[in-house]
Amino acid sequence: MNPTFTRVWLVLTCLVFCTIHTTWGQTATAALGGTVVSVTGSPVAGAAVTAIHLPTGLRRAAATDSAGIFSIPDALVGGPFAVQVTQPSFRTQVITNVFLSADKAVQLSIALAPDVVQVGTRRIDRTVLESAVPVDVIDMRELLATGPQTDLTQILNYSVPSFNSTRQTSADGADHVDPSSLRGLSPDQMLVLVNGKRRHTTALINLLGSRGVGNVGYDLNTVSSNAIDRIEVLRDGAAAQYGSDAIAGVMNINLRADNKGGNVLLSTGITSAGDGLSTLLSLNKGFKLGQKGFLNLTGDVDYRGATTRQYSRSLNSWPVFSSNRASEDSALAANGKTYRDFEQVNGDAKIRNYRLLYNLGAPLSNKVSFYSFGGFNYRRGRAVAPWVLPSAQPADIVDSIFPLGYQPNINTRIHDASGAAGITASLGQWKLDVSHVVGLNRMHYDVSNTLNSTLGTASPTQFDAGGLQFRQNVTNATLSRLFPQVLAGTNVAFGTEYRTENYLIFAGEEASWKDYGRGATGASGGAQGFIGFDPAAAIEGNRNNIGGFVDVEADITKKWTIGTAVRFENYSDFGSAFIYKLNTRLQLAKFLSVRAGYNTGFRAPSLQQALYRQLTLLPVNNGVVYTGIFNNQSEVTRAAGIPALQPEKSRNFSAGLILTPSPALTFTVDAYQIAIDDRIILSGLLGQGITPALDAALTQANATNAQFFTNAVNTRTQGLDLVASYRRPVGRGNFLASLAANFNRNTIRSIDVPTAFAKLQSDDDLGNNYVDQRQLSLIETGNPKSKLILNTSYEVGKFNLLVRNVRYGQVSSYDFNFDPLAEGSYYLVFKPRLTTDLQLSYKPKQALQLTAGVNNLFNVQPNTIAEAARNGNPPIGFKTQAEFDAYFQNKYGQPSYLPYDFDILPYHSHQMNFNGTFFYLKAVYNFGL
Repeated sequence: MNPTFTRVWLVLTCLVFCTIHTTWGQTATAALGGTVVSVTGSPVAGAAVTAIHLPTGLRRAAATDSAGIFSIPDALVGGPFAVQVTQPSFRTQVITNVFLSADKAVQLSIALAPDVVQVGTRRIDRTVLESAVPVDVIDMRELLATGPQTDLTQILNYSVPSFNSTRQTSADGADHVDPSSLRGLSPDQMLVLVNGKRRHTTALINLLGSRGVGNVGYDLNTVSSNAIDRIEVLRDGAAAQYGSDAIAGVMNINLRADNKGGNVLLSTGITSAGDGLSTLLSLNKGFKLGQKGFLNLTGDVDYRGATTRQYSRSLNSWPVFSSNRASEDSALAANGKTYRDFEQVNGDAKIRNYRLLYNLGAPLSNKVSFYSFGGFNYRRGRAVAPWVLPSAQPADIVDSIFPLGYQPNINTRIHDASGAAGITASLGQWKLDVSHVVGLNRMHYDVSNTLNSTLGTASPTQFDAGGLQFRQNVTNATLSRLFPQVLAGTNVAFGTEYRTENYLIFAGEEASWKDYGRGATGASGGAQGFIGFDPAAAIEGNRNNIGGFVDVEADITKKWTIGTAVRFENYSDFGSAFIYKLNTRLQLAKFLSVRAGYNTGFRAPSLQQALYRQLTLLPVNNGVVYTGIFNNQSEVTRAAGIPALQPEKSRNFSAGLILTPSPALTFTVDAYQIAIDDRIILSGLLGQGITPALDAALTQANATNAQFFTNAVNTRTQGLDLVASYRRPVGRGNFLASLAANFNRNTIRSIDVPTAFAKLQSDDDLGNNYVDQRQLSLIETGNPKSKLILNTSYEVGKFNLLVRNVRYGQVSSYDFNFDPLAEGSYYLVFKPRLTTDLQLSYKPKQALQLTAGVNNLFNVQPNTIAEAARNGNPPIGFKTQAEFDAYFQNKYGQPSYLPYDFDILPYHSHQMNFNGTFFYLKAVYNFGL
């Protein structure tokens, strides 16, 4: 299928080009020329100038020379034309209503405004290439209109190599909120801003899955992609400028600020397997407020269907009735069933989103302006837990309700809301910015298609399981001023910020968590699949912090810039922190600049990490395991002797160069090293037999094992970022190629283990390590070692053809160890993968764009868990899988079922998406063109 499909695309493309060539060749022509300069009057060389004939959509392209002059000698006669000018470090400009005649050349004079960045600097005139720190700028208007992805996390995952996000599966709440990270660090070590203001995190803390375990991140998918103008990703530590969390970098989401026009966007797609139907309908509209104000509104709704890949059942892992083949087949036949009737949904969760966002700005006087922005997102999600089956959990089967077993649904209702309001004022030469931002994220669980087996036949099949809520308020004030006569220009900024946070766990209904003791012997209390939060887990906590900063950025000369920032913050729950930053940029030649920086940073323990507690039911091959996660206030934590959480501290060094050998080619390379002390992780599963006090506390808490949040690891991250882009007119169109790559290595420098657990970390029992194998491996090798994104596109006439290749580097990690086994678990190695996307866009009119495309054209999937086990190693001490299987059979009296869930959950989701080929169609109609 794939070779035929590719040939069809190539034939159609050739026909398009031939048709366009013939059309241009048979039409009378006119001349168009002119100059392109910057707003300061300097000529802009290498700018791409495209003349678009609006009645037909046909295009002609040229590039400016060293004097900023361009010439298009054979454009169509008539019009109207739209003339588009693009150049790196400048904002794209479009001149409309241009008419051409055969007897007179039209000359245009075009001035381009600098494409300034707002993150990493407090100057208002810094462009990407002038920045002393590496910044990626993502044009969301262009990407969303044509790309296969609609979720913000997935769009960024295919655009920024240092950014990684994968949808989780069978990971409870993480199935509904995509965790994301930067430069191979944790989700909570990246700060997210919206319009330059700190955004609130999600209430969810990731406990299962393969990404961000034990961390709290941002739910980026609560923001409509169609409401965004562009995104700036600062790839450098910036806690001294922006506060806690900005260790790996900062993402700034800039919302649309148009006061006219808008669009309607419709996108739909489906996988080659026929599932995972995805649909988005979005509307954006700009309105004028007074003479200079604006109100921009966006509303959308999207749907994503569930997916399942390579489901099977092994007698050694998850049989339905019996691990004996004859008994299994007999029971299936007697009930008229096959394994297909017990299919495990093991891919994407089913999701519906409803979003509304606004962005507003209006002058109140010549010196004072008001701004406000915010939004609301409602999400309804349905994920699933593993089947409850007679083979593993006979006591949890109630014959009158689910006689053959059941697959519990873990459902969520997520409400996310935010609002910001502020003023900017000119106080002489100073600029004042004062604002207040409030954010709320509430995650409410309900469980369906399940039961509480301790209620027997009286059990309901749906339960309110309680949930989580996080609220944040931020008030800040910043004063800044550019002193143009100090050195070659010096910008000074200082300010203060006050933040309050509130975290809440609210209990579910009694039947969702209680053991009533009225079921079969051995029945498990609470709702199967997801035990509700009980009153003992319910908690509410608050904290506040206040901080202040000073930020100075000076042009020592026109070619040398030095920037520095210092910050002090004081938290009500752990104390204070003082951090600083220093960076510089030096232009060595017209085409070459170098930059370097050093900064210290910190990340305060999230309120979620400090307060979260819950009893979790983990289904395993031979039953269930109750694991309790206990916070610093818990009796279990005190009995175990776990120290109180402290902030993480970082030291970040980076150096890079910016190379522009020609106006058409730009190249940047940046190396970095990030050392983090006291990194907060989720401990291993710690059970009975460690200390008498812990044994008693676990028994009292009705938990088999316990886990704690702890400052246990000191790490070092080293990496390299490469970004190159090349554009130039080719024939009658524009050719664009870009390559971006990230190479990353994480190492654990040391592990800090409390005295009571020191022997456990070094003994031969790998099942009770204070920091377990899996957690350590996820930190070191759980992110791709490298990620490369190559885009090549050609735009001619009404058509644009793009090919994207993404290479995901190797990922490896130890498997889960739920039981936990003293032997430990398999070391899984997921080998590199290369995917290819193909898309063709067509503009029948300037206002309308249609796109058809294929994501992952050749249906490339990551290694399955079983394949990864063969690529890797059996548990430590065993040379081959066969040797371990024989040992397991001899010791435990049954065949090995490792790696865990290799049949029903064949993929781990930390390298790439495993849904395979995805076909999609998009249509965008723009108002006001």
